Amino acid sequence: MTYVSVLMSLVAVDLAAAMSPGPNFVLVSQSAVDGDRKTALAVVGGFALSNLLWCLAVMLGLAALFRVVPQIYAAIRIIGGLYLIFLGIQLWRKSDKAFEGSSTRVSRSLARAILRGTLTNVTNPKSAVYFASIFVLFIQPGTPAWVQWVAVAIVIADTLIWYGFVALVFSAQGVQRWYRQAASTVDRVAGALMVAFGARLVVGRN
Repeated sequence: MTYVSVLMSLVAVDLAAAMSPGPNFVLVSQSAVDGDRKTALAVVGGFALSNLLWCLAVMLGLAALFRVVPQIYAAIRIIGGLYLIFLGIQLWRKSDKAFEGSSTRVSRSLARAILRGTLTNVTNPKSAVYFASIFVLFIQPGTPAWVQWVAVAIVIADTLIWYGFVALVFSAQGVQRWYRQAASTVDRVAGALMVAFGARLVVGRN
C-alpha cells in the first residue's frame, strides 16, 4: 500500500471518528445555538489545538507510555469525566435562567471558548484511545517525516471541516430563533448528555 493510499484511508477513518456522537458535538452545537458563530468557531479552534497536541504526543511516544504506565490513561479518563460533569452541571444550572441575549449570558470571550474546546477534547479519553490505538498506526517507525506531518494536517483539517460545519449549521438564524423558544429544554438536554458522558468515563465505561 502506497503512502498516498494510507493517507487517504486516514481521511476516511479520522472523519468518521470526528462525526461519531460525543461531548465535542454537544459542546460545539450548544455553543452555536446559545452564543454566536464566532464563539462556536472558537470552540472548534480549541478542538483543533488539542488534536494537534494529541498528534504531537503520539509522535513523541504516547502509545508506548500508556502501555508502560496505564495509570496515566486512568487519570485522564477520570479527570476528563469530572470535567464533562462540571460542564453538564453548568449547562443545567443555566437552563433555569431566562434567555436574556448574548450580553448577559455566560461569558463568550473567544479566548474562553478556545480554552473550553481545548480542555473538553484534551481530557476526553475517547481522544486518547483514538490517537493511541488508531492514529498511531499511521505514525510507524520509519515512516517519512512528510507522511507524518501530512497525517497531522489531515486530522486538523477533518476537525475544522466537520465541527466548523456543525458550528455554521447550529448558529444559523433559524436555529437560534428556535433556541430562544426552547432554551431551557435544550440546555437541560445538553447538560444531561454531558453529565452522562462524564459519568460513564468516571466509572470506567468508555
